[in-house]
Amino acid sequence: MSTVAREVLDGDPLGVLARWVAESGQSTMTLATADADGVPHARTVLVTAIDATSLRFHSSTPTTKTRDIAGQPRVAGVFHWPALGRQVVLAGRATELGAEVSRTAFPTRPLGLRRLAWAYETLGGEDEPGPGDVERAFAAAGDAQVMPSSWTTIRLEPDQADFWQVGDDDTPASKTRFTRGAGTWHAAPALP
Repeated sequence: MSTVAREVLDGDPLGVLARWVAESGQSTMTLATADADGVPHARTVLVTAIDATSLRFHSSTPTTKTRDIAGQPRVAGVFHWPALGRQVVLAGRATELGAEVSRTAFPTRPLGLRRLAWAYETLGGEDEPGPGDVERAFAAAGDAQVMPSSWTTIRLEPDQADFWQVGDDDTPASKTRFTRGAGTWHAAPALP
C-alpha cells in the first residue's frame, strides 16, 4: 500500500494536508470562487493556519474574492506540489471571521503584506487604481503595525477533500476522496 493511502485512510484529512504543507514548505492555495452570475474567479492565497476543521487565509475587503464569498460561499481550493507529485483539492464553505481574529493575526504577517493591506485601505478597494497609486500607497504605509479596518480573515471549512499522488510505470496514481457528513470524514478510493 502506498504512503498516501496509509496517510489518507487515518480519518484526518486536514491533518494530512497540514503535514503535506509542512513537508513541501509551500502553503499557497489556488482559491476558486464565482460571482452572482456564475462567472468564475481564481487566485492564489497564502494559507496561514490549518486545524482539525478548517483552514484560514487573509484578504482585504472588498475584493473580488470577498464579494464572491459573500454572495456564494461555496468555494474550491487546490494545493499543488509538482516536485512531490502531490495535489489536494478541497470544496467547502468560506466565511469571514470576526475582527478580533484578524487583529491577532495581522502583526504576524510579513511587512510587505501588511503594507499592501494598508495600500488597499488607502485606495478604498478601487478595481483599477491610477498609474503609481498602489506604489505610493504601499510606500506611505510605513511599518504598518495596526490592522486596517478593511483587512479580514477567511475560514474555509471543507466538506470534500481529494488527495492525489503521482504514480509511475509500475504503480498507478492514487486518489482518495474524503467527504464530511455529520461532522465525520468518510474516505473512499476514487479514479485519479
